[in-house]
Amino acid sequence: MSNLGNINEDQSIEVSATVSRHRYYSKLTDPSLDTLKIPDHVVPSYFFYPFPFRKLVGKQSSIITIFSIWNTMMGTSLLSMPWAVQQAGFAFALVIILVMCGICLYTALRIIRMPELVGNATDELLEFSDVARHFLGRWAEWFSLFFSLLTLLGSAVVYWVLMTNFSYHTVLYLHELVTGAYGVPGNTNSSDSDLICTSFTESTDNSTLCSSNSNDDLFHKIWDVDLTVPFFLLVMIFPVINLKSPTFFTKFNALGTLAVMYLIVFTSVKSAEWGMNFDVYNSASPSFVQLYMPSFPALSGVLSLAFFIHNCILSLCRNQKKPENNVRDITIAFMLVCMTYLFIGVLLYITFPLKKVCIADNILNNFGSSDLMAFLTRLFLLFQVFTLFPLILYLLRIQAMHFLFGCIYPGLKQIVILNSVLLVICILFAIYFPRIGTIIRFSGSFSGLAYVFALPCITYLKAQKDERSLTLTSVVFHVFLVLLGFANFVAQFFVDV
Repeated sequence: MSNLGNINEDQSIEVSATVSRHRYYSKLTDPSLDTLKIPDHVVPSYFFYPFPFRKLVGKQSSIITIFSIWNTMMGTSLLSMPWAVQQAGFAFALVIILVMCGICLYTALRIIRMPELVGNATDELLEFSDVARHFLGRWAEWFSLFFSLLTLLGSAVVYWVLMTNFSYHTVLYLHELVTGAYGVPGNTNSSDSDLICTSFTESTDNSTLCSSNSNDDLFHKIWDVDLTVPFFLLVMIFPVINLKSPTFFTKFNALGTLAVMYLIVFTSVKSAEWGMNFDVYNSASPSFVQLYMPSFPALSGVLSLAFFIHNCILSLCRNQKKPENNVRDITIAFMLVCMTYLFIGVLLYITFPLKKVCIADNILNNFGSSDLMAFLTRLFLLFQVFTLFPLILYLLRIQAMHFLFGCIYPGLKQIVILNSVLLVICILFAIYFPRIGTIIRFSGSFSGLAYVFALPCITYLKAQKDERSLTLTSVVFHVFLVLLGFANFVAQFFVDV
């Protein structure tokens, strides 16, 4: 037996480890939201104390749910959206964005309604991987874990490339400002001549995009975007990612919202400065816009990650005051996300004053280091990705370690080895392949194949079969979605950008 407040020594080690793991998870978000709280069915009975006078209700309103989903989905894909629109052509891009938004919304709604099919409330299931295991077996859980790890690894690589890029430009701006190389310090405007054209046939080496100084300059030898900046970041970030629980960085989650808001302001100001540069008739015009491009799978690949929320949608909606509003709130959130992508991607595309082929997969690479607004945007985003990167690696680490060793912290040695391997991968990409558009589209299409297209549809079909409500129309429709996700991934290998 166990007394109140005391844990008996012969209690299950597995239960103890599970509770400990979820306690770590709960530290990754604002505690007032209870987004990753320990589910009641996981907590051993000896932790409960009867208190009949308090009515337990959810704390999360619909507004909080909507903006939590919006904030979670707003990520690095925003910077690649104008480039992705260019890859599809203006008219076809609008169609693809709306269609992908609809598909991702549909499969997300399938996931949020899935617990009802097993007779449980939404807050009694941890994640979609648990639902998939319930219907499809253990293999589905490992399958979802594998793709979850790949998604986190892809995000880590993109974040590292962006940290390298933002750090290089930020320090370069401050250096040139101090040395007076810009002539007029803090120039806020960028004329057409100040923009940089980056065609897809040219090198994407960031150092060629931002500096006209001599290679013999000592500063540029010390502060080189390829050869030194990734290693300066390594010195700063490596001790942090080896902490047992780097929850300190969760205090800076609000920076994500501020960065997105400033990026919207940045888009509005630059578009107003440039004016409309849109011509669908004269192919010789610098403002000529293609309505369709055969490289359109690049956009669908990017959108697979841009609309990716499926691995945590149950957690984000678990503490709703009114769970019956989940479908409405998720729909509104997806509409807001779609509008944000359309605003930034389409507006920058149709107002961009150079040839559209010049748009970089990181739109900030089209701006020199002397642009003040671009500097502030990079600075905001630098702080955001610098605080998110340790959390991304922490999530990757606890999933990998729990799979390999059965616990989330087997020891410092194992943690250091795993983090070293992950950072080597990130640094190699930053040096030899810093193309975030390509990384995002491959990572998004591959992860989306599992989480957006395959698992939600297959799990739903299995649930319908168990309830004897499966129809031919449902089978055809959901198999079509799975094949569409597979085609989206395969098509990435045939896109030359």
